[in-house]
Amino acid sequence: MNDNCKKVSELLTAQTMEFALDEMAAKIAKMHPSAENMIVLGMASRGIPLAKKLTERLTQKFGKPIEMGSLDATYYRDDFHYRKKVATEMRFTEMPASVEGKTVILVDDVLYTGRSALAAMRSILDLGRPAAIRLCVLVDRGHRELPIAPDCAGLTVETARNQEVRVAIEPIDKENSVYLVEVEA
Repeated sequence: MNDNCKKVSELLTAQTMEFALDEMAAKIAKMHPSAENMIVLGMASRGIPLAKKLTERLTQKFGKPIEMGSLDATYYRDDFHYRKKVATEMRFTEMPASVEGKTVILVDDVLYTGRSALAAMRSILDLGRPAAIRLCVLVDRGHRELPIAPDCAGLTVETARNQEVRVAIEPIDKENSVYLVEVEA
């Protein structure tokens, strides 16, 4: 966190993040008692390592490998043309199998307005017609602008408008933690 913000509190340590991921995997397994026709998709960028961790846990629970992929829904965002710092090429969409007829477990780090989740759902629907899409997030921070809710959240926290939730996760970051920060003007 080298930008202009002040840490307010640590919401999850490395240990409590692992516990939250265990709970999320248990909830997914309860919702979907079979690994048949399931695929886990991590949203760029921090949703991808979270999806890998969930996939490992689900593979252990079900005793069989779960397919996992990643997607970058940047070009599906409703504010794509207004954003300033946008790469000119799509970063990655890695699909090990078709989403057609599958239950897609869509994984992201933080759910805020719902716009990123909607963009991800649009990109998935361009790939095929899944049986269902289940949204799983590490942190739900509220302030929704769209009628989107997670099926599974590791932590729900109320935030003020001048606050953000920052997830740090290896290998992208040097640690595994979640902080509530206050953004300074």
